[in-house]
Amino acid sequence: MKDWKCYFDRTNKKAIKNKYGNFSPIRLTGGYTNTTYLLDGTHPLLVVKVANTFSQDIYNEINCLKLIQETGIAPKFYELLENNDNQITVMEYREGKNGQAIFDDNGVEKIKELYKSLGKSLAKNIHSKKYNFSSNGIKECDLHAIKMSLDFVPEELKRKSKVILQKINDSKMDWVLTHGDYGMHNVLYTEDNVLTVLDWEWSEWANPLNDVGWVCWFTKLHYHKQADSLNSVFIEQYKTNNPIFLSSETLKGYCVYKVWKILHKIKNAPLEVQQEWIRRLEWTIETDIFDFIN
Repeated sequence: MKDWKCYFDRTNKKAIKNKYGNFSPIRLTGGYTNTTYLLDGTHPLLVVKVANTFSQDIYNEINCLKLIQETGIAPKFYELLENNDNQITVMEYREGKNGQAIFDDNGVEKIKELYKSLGKSLAKNIHSKKYNFSSNGIKECDLHAIKMSLDFVPEELKRKSKVILQKINDSKMDWVLTHGDYGMHNVLYTEDNVLTVLDWEWSEWANPLNDVGWVCWFTKLHYHKQADSLNSVFIEQYKTNNPIFLSSETLKGYCVYKVWKILHKIKNAPLEVQQEWIRRLEWTIETDIFDFIN
């Protein structure tokens, strides 16, 4: 309860109790952010995500949740409570086990089923939202405008990144709604194969290869031995539902872009965090992440 009191003042707690009834806050892990709570006792069950500093990413997430609500792929958004100290998003509680926990605890066949669901849901429920040249309050991709002036990034990596990004023809005609950090680490998955996608703060209108590449990137980085097999299953299922052309060079380019987005977010982070993401940028540039693609 100590963490709850730090993030959630009496005024907001009272407002939720008046509207939704008495509850006991339970800290959630595995799929949700580290300041997210289940409000045990509410009907229906609610989850609150608490940001202890003001963030535009919260509005970005809310706009995405509203846009995709009818698909059922994400929790329903109910309301946003704000004061000078925090932002509190109230949304639906969804059942399921975190995808990364499933990976760590289950056999290969169960993991392949998860990756099939990841591919199908991304193609049918998320990337089906086409960009109509209006942002609707959701961020837009800035691949060719992203700045590489960060002092802590080596000049050689900046140069190589620019060469890779300059080869990408990023047309707004191809843009769709992208999650921004899609993958098994941001989903809940049930025994009857129901997928819920969480944490939409980094979503943006962008090329679908943004998300496709990032799933493969994450898997290759963290689960190298199983990566090619799982990524092949994921891409096969994605292309079954959205038959787009994939090139390893373009996918790598979008992964480089994604890493640079994170580098900008950690420009004030501790040195060891910056060094780790510099290592990941170099790895992304030098590694054949997509060598399984024909």
